[in-house]
Amino acid sequence: MKLKIKNIIIVFVSVLFIILVFALIDYFFHLLSEEYSVPSYYFTNKIIYGTLWGLGAYYFIRKLSPIKKSVIFSLIVSVFLQVKYFLEGYPLDFVILFLGIHFVILLITSWIVFSFVRKYQA
Repeated sequence: MKLKIKNIIIVFVSVLFIILVFALIDYFFHLLSEEYSVPSYYFTNKIIYGTLWGLGAYYFIRKLSPIKKSVIFSLIVSVFLQVKYFLEGYPLDFVILFLGIHFVILLITSWIVFSFVRKYQA
């Protein structure tokens, strides 16, 4: 498949936008309780790794419908992020709770974005 530069840019901007919105919403979730507090680098890492895993995932799911794309994209990004946090030493109950929260935030955000940008890709 021949990749067009326009499509590459649209995909990169879309995935980055999804991850930025996701990180912002997640930031507010972490403010809800002292128990959920995390260091500031947590969000920087989330943006960097979430974007990279999101781009990698998108390559394999790019031809699916927006809802299927969103489900798989959200699963991949949220699972990889939570595995990373578990390996960094976060408690298992924290990891499982935020796996669900991350998945829901990513699912809603990515479905909206993937539905919208579908109109602009050739």
